[in-house]
Amino acid sequence: MAFAHLSLQGAIWRGLGLRSLLMPSDIATNLSRTPAEQGAGQILFQATGQSAQRPPAQAARQRQGRHSSPRAAAPGTGRTSQADRADSPNTATAPQALRQAVWQPLPPQSWPPAWQARLQATRPGLIVWTYWQLGADICGTDADEQGMAQRQARRALLQRMLADLGHPGGTHTFWPVCLPASAPAGKQPDSEYQPLADIFWSGVGELGARGVVVMGSQAAQAVDLPADLSPPHQIRFRGHLVWILPDAEILLQEPQRYNPMLAFLQQALRQLVRR
Repeated sequence: MAFAHLSLQGAIWRGLGLRSLLMPSDIATNLSRTPAEQGAGQILFQATGQSAQRPPAQAARQRQGRHSSPRAAAPGTGRTSQADRADSPNTATAPQALRQAVWQPLPPQSWPPAWQARLQATRPGLIVWTYWQLGADICGTDADEQGMAQRQARRALLQRMLADLGHPGGTHTFWPVCLPASAPAGKQPDSEYQPLADIFWSGVGELGARGVVVMGSQAAQAVDLPADLSPPHQIRFRGHLVWILPDAEILLQEPQRYNPMLAFLQQALRQLVRR
């Protein structure tokens, strides 16, 4: 065996850390041949700071590390592989879930008869008003003396509010959150009032309204508004501006809340109603 220093032709190997070759003594020290010509089994590389031989598995891992994806070496670039996108639960399914979550109004011909009749009797308006007892007030089912007195008090309160707002005629209309349940043919109608949120919002669209005034938490819950909203409050829901006010009974029992509520409503409706 003999050692021979690399010639100038081996500069490419010197750049990789190769300093000498260990070869049989009967082979000439002419290094002009390429490594492929010399044969991989006859050359043993010895690089500075590295072992003479590497196990195949370790070498494969190191080669894989040198050619790994840029995403692993440079996090935060915002690029993800197809596998990452497939594993993510919010990519492929999000558009479909979003389409399913979009609410669509119901056509009037699919409503119960009581709601269809109510729509025919209601005039269109830019602002829809509603509260829990509105259906009973419209239908006049409170036959006892106390019920009639409460209905008259609510009507007087609403008339005062509309007069203080001073908007042009036809701006406001009233649309109930609940009506008596429909009964099969030949039977008496159920006297219990049932809220139907989808029909309510469908009716808001049919009436051409751009805003909805909801009085009281019970009415807000009946039309599927978020439960954590305290009056006075403004949100956008199903394509409409919605203003949540205290219940009419509260305003009647606590008259000191009337003026702040009216000021809030005047400011809120200014963006929709022109005097």
